[in-house]
Amino acid sequence: MKTVFDLIRQPLIIGAFVLSTLIVAGAYFGSHWYYGDVELIDIPENSTFVPISPSAASEVNLEGLQAESEQTPIESKATVPTVARESVDDFLAELSDEEIALLTTEVVEETQPVSPFGFGPYPQVPSDYPETVIWEEDIEANISQYGSEAMKAAELMDRILIKLWNQGHRATSASMEEGLVYPSFPNTVFVRWKYIEELDGTTSRYAAAISGGVGVSDSDYDDLGDGIIPPGITVLDYNSDAIDPYTFLNLN
Repeated sequence: MKTVFDLIRQPLIIGAFVLSTLIVAGAYFGSHWYYGDVELIDIPENSTFVPISPSAASEVNLEGLQAESEQTPIESKATVPTVARESVDDFLAELSDEEIALLTTEVVEETQPVSPFGFGPYPQVPSDYPETVIWEEDIEANISQYGSEAMKAAELMDRILIKLWNQGHRATSASMEEGLVYPSFPNTVFVRWKYIEELDGTTSRYAAAISGGVGVSDSDYDDLGDGIIPPGITVLDYNSDAIDPYTFLNLN
């Protein structure tokens, strides 16, 4: 019976050993030549691998990924950034109507000429208005010549006349007394009546103050002085029918 040593010495066994050694050495040197040096990676001891369950994998939206890949442009094109516009739109969308109106007023005040007397922007003069308003003239020169108080009163009267014109009341001149404005409407006068008691106990009146006068004749003034209202003449009360400019124009 052959011993193990005798078996190892057999040519077949020796050849098989040499062949296996050559195969292992060839595999090692071949992989080193093909892949190069392999860098070892330190894996933390406490790290664990969590496999993805089939149910989680089924939740992946493959249709969305496909749609995104189909929408990806082949060529990149230069686009104008829209961040600024979107931010402005978002800002305006959050504002109330009152805040937008206030911003609009501030923009108008910054772009339109404004009154030197603190009355804000000048109103738009109607195209059919026949007179020249003071803000269409040299305001500084007029203030230097007539004084700021006279020009302030003139501006208030022009503002009132423009507003009345837009309302359909055709007056192109006015006067001011004690802060009240008296527009000169056609065939219309503002009258302050003065009442007296006669010797016989009767009461009579006469016009102590008259303002207006467009289309009013001298004889009409005489009749008003005698307390008589001429035909075709409209008489307004000198106090209650006069216009308070700050109230009428909504000025502070």
